[in-house]
Amino acid sequence: MPSKASSILLSLRIRHQLELEKNEKEIVNLRNEKLEAEIQHKNKEMASATMHLVKKGELITRLRDELQKLMKNTEDDKSLESLKRMTKTLGEEDKMDADWEHFTIHFDKAHNDFFVALKEKHSTLTPNELKLCAYLRMNLSTKEMAQLMNISVRGVEISRYRLRKKLQIPTEINLFTYLLDFSR
Repeated sequence: MPSKASSILLSLRIRHQLELEKNEKEIVNLRNEKLEAEIQHKNKEMASATMHLVKKGELITRLRDELQKLMKNTEDDKSLESLKRMTKTLGEEDKMDADWEHFTIHFDKAHNDFFVALKEKHSTLTPNELKLCAYLRMNLSTKEMAQLMNISVRGVEISRYRLRKKLQIPTEINLFTYLLDFSR
């Protein structure tokens, strides 16, 4: 029969073990919260950078349009040639594609190869649908997505509806939640 001292000692060891487990769980929870906060911060940075690229694209488009108006009203050959060169420089859209590629690389790093996993499971997604998935995963508002995709708010809503059908997601499952849990 165990002595009272050994029972107390056993009880203290069990309590100590429970405390250790409780502390470990708290540490894991705190680390998870920190990681979630870091992801949210990175999402905000990516959204900000993407918005900057959109604004830059809009500015370039406006400048190109203004240059084309000037070209119609210019009769001086030298000036016309300069305006054509500037328009051509502004019209180079390879840089825009490179910016999207840069975004996808960083997005995949921050989101556990999200695009890779998404393309594996849904190989028929178009580039615009992939962009929409990324913006949804970043939890951007419909208005922000409309600005980024250069479409109307209604256009985003329609795109979301079509995406949901294409991904075959039932209405009771939230699209954001589906994409959030996708690559984990």
